[in-house]
Order: sequence, then C-alpha cells, then structure tokens
Amino acid sequence: MVDITITIPNDKVDEFKIGFLRAFPKTGSDTDLQHIKKFIRTQLINYYRTGKILIAQETTEPEIDSEVVED
Repeated sequence: MVDITITIPNDKVDEFKIGFLRAFPKTGSDTDLQHIKKFIRTQLINYYRTGKILIAQETTEPEIDSEVVED
C-alpha cells in the first residue's frame, strides 16, 4: 500500500482551514481533518475515473451504423 502525505505547517493550518471550509463547507459531524480527507479521496477517485474514461475513448472504436437513418 502507498501512503501519500500532505503537510501543512502548524502556523498555517488555521489559515488553510478558513479558505478550504469557505469553498467546501462541512455538512455533517465530521472533524475538519475527516472532511478534508474525504474531499481529497473523492477528488482522487474523480480524476482516476475521468482518466479511465479518456483511455477508453481513445482506444475503443465506436460502432457506427451507416444505415441508422434511411433515405
């Protein structure tokens, strides 16, 4: 398993949370740290999914029925 570490200096944590929570407010009972971790996880999955879709689009030939519309 790979661990990814993101470090925010102690003297900048409060400033970070002010901006982050303004842009992405908490809606549940999660702590600030849980909320931030969920956001990061969701974004990583979104970009992974987008990349897989792009790969599929680049490598899959579309099936085109030239007779889908009749004269």
